[in-house]
Amino acid sequence: MARGFWAALLGLCLSSSAAFGEPLKIGVLTDMSGVIADTVGRGSVVAAELAVSDAGGSVLGRPIEIVSADHQLKPDVGLTIARRWFDEEHVEAIADIPVSTIALGIQNLARSKGKIALISGSGTLDLFGKSCSPTGFVWTFDTNVLPRATVLTGAQSGVKKWFAVGPDYSFGHQMERAVADAVSESGGQLVGSRRAAIGTSDYASLLLAAQEAQPDAIASSFAGHDGVLLIENAVEFGLLQKGIRIAGLMLFESDVHSLGLERMQGIYTTTAFYWDTDDNTRSFAKRFSEKMGRPPSALQAGVYSSITHYLKAVKAAGTASGPEVAKKMHELPISDLTTPSARIRADGRVMRDMFLVQVKSPAESKGPWDYFKIVRRMKPEELMSETPSSDCKLEN
Repeated sequence: MARGFWAALLGLCLSSSAAFGEPLKIGVLTDMSGVIADTVGRGSVVAAELAVSDAGGSVLGRPIEIVSADHQLKPDVGLTIARRWFDEEHVEAIADIPVSTIALGIQNLARSKGKIALISGSGTLDLFGKSCSPTGFVWTFDTNVLPRATVLTGAQSGVKKWFAVGPDYSFGHQMERAVADAVSESGGQLVGSRRAAIGTSDYASLLLAAQEAQPDAIASSFAGHDGVLLIENAVEFGLLQKGIRIAGLMLFESDVHSLGLERMQGIYTTTAFYWDTDDNTRSFAKRFSEKMGRPPSALQAGVYSSITHYLKAVKAAGTASGPEVAKKMHELPISDLTTPSARIRADGRVMRDMFLVQVKSPAESKGPWDYFKIVRRMKPEELMSETPSSDCKLEN
């Protein structure tokens, strides 16, 4: 009798502890050591920690805990980590998830487990198209918006002939198609395209082909170290001096920092966030820089924004149940230090402003990390349809 009483009491205590004290865990799955580590990596973890701090450190009486891991750019490694987090460590949401193949696998896994995927580091159209999920969200960019914003704005300044270059896998192929579509829409001409494998050490042959086609501009979807090397080679070839513009569709402040303003000046890119936009972005960047020594990238800011919104939805829903939180995320408007006004489309794509920016000259820069000048701010309806992707079948 006594043994049964104490067993029941122990069970009650444990269940109460789980209900009122068990941490709400959020995983940041990222690239810590690969070619895009500077734009995600440790900075994405810091952004997540700032979001938790701004949320007060707890929600629904539960402390919020950030866990993190390096997927090493390998889909099998990423899925193994995600399964362990969901099944053994009770992680409720996974954020960042750069590399499209990894993001697709984890979004599908999260859907099957009733968990949340907060994708800032990937932008393949399939994430909110044929592989869309009621608990999956694409926060920062996609492979249609970046080329479209850059090409349409370039057309307004007289760019008619484009040459597309990019990595030879699905991400690069989608970006190339989007460039072609935007060029056609603007009445321009795609005069050629070339692809190269990730990690290519020399882009001379690719750039020679581009130069021979005599474009007004080259649109590059290479990212990270590959994107920097492509631009470095283009500068060495003197393409900018020959009047050919370079548009880096996936260019970040860290890329400019690594090559320097002298060589990067004049290059265009499109971004969802720039740290020196207003007082709120500068405030966030100051706190981020105190921990990282530099301002956040757009992808890292997306981690902050997505986790901030997720935690607001958890509080509003009164539960951490993935499907219930996802519904509340769709209902609530997005508003935070990095993303002042946005909303979530039915297929999970965040409808947000984008910025066309140009790399400053050394003379224009007023100090460290003052690298971009905003050329144009674009509303989501200029770049994205209000109608969800026709490929998205959430009822299935």
